[in-house]
Amino acid sequence: MKPVLIIWMMATAIVIIFTSIPVNADFNWENNITVYRYNMTWEYTEQYTGEDFVLYKCYIDSDIGNDDGYISAWELFKFDPITRKSFYDSIIDNMDVRINGSSGAVHLQEIDSSLSESLLGRIYGRGEATNHYRIMYSFDGGLTELGTSIWFLAEPESNVTITFPGGIDITSTGGIENTTAIITTTTTTTMQNSTTMLIGTVGFEGEVTIGYAENATWILPALEPIGNVTPMEDAEAELSEPREPYDLIGEMLKKLGMHPKVNLN
Repeated sequence: MKPVLIIWMMATAIVIIFTSIPVNADFNWENNITVYRYNMTWEYTEQYTGEDFVLYKCYIDSDIGNDDGYISAWELFKFDPITRKSFYDSIIDNMDVRINGSSGAVHLQEIDSSLSESLLGRIYGRGEATNHYRIMYSFDGGLTELGTSIWFLAEPESNVTITFPGGIDITSTGGIENTTAIITTTTTTTMQNSTTMLIGTVGFEGEVTIGYAENATWILPALEPIGNVTPMEDAEAELSEPREPYDLIGEMLKKLGMHPKVNLN
């Protein structure tokens, strides 16, 4: 389970106990995963609206702040590293990315976060908060060198978008419901590659497995030469043919109207 959802459930429990506020499904979580050849990024967007917005602010004020009914800038600033550490500990304890069933070649590199400024102020004010998180991973080698499938552990029934680099074909998908594949073709002077984006909903188990393989690039025909070009073998033959030495003195005499002496022997 993702750490921010653990925090949200704790906040819900705290507020139910102390304020008896009824809970509605006003929480939204989305995943945006971009896989590159040698690394990947996993971006999360979480949104709190309605009563969940109040519950979330109550948790920050009572557990992180000074429980005065108001969230100040220093309280939000203090909450930010706690959130990032929760992500870090959760991923280190249970890596959420595997290639060919193993996380040995996948390494957590960095975690960025951006908490909504709308969390500032009185905790019982209505509003909406959208937080962003960005997790960066590195691979020990190239994606296709390490295996033919990649596995993700995501929040069940959350929206997910997974983008693969050009030159990779998607061979199978598992754990994604209502999947839509968007293929964008990019043509260069030498080849044609397709970038694939998968959009769908994570299944109730939270496990997503995507099979992939190196695709067959289309080599474009060679460009025709412009103008008349002498073949290399003909040019070499011309250079190898014997030539008479250039007579500098004779040419100068001709320009002066004098004829060079002719050797009759």
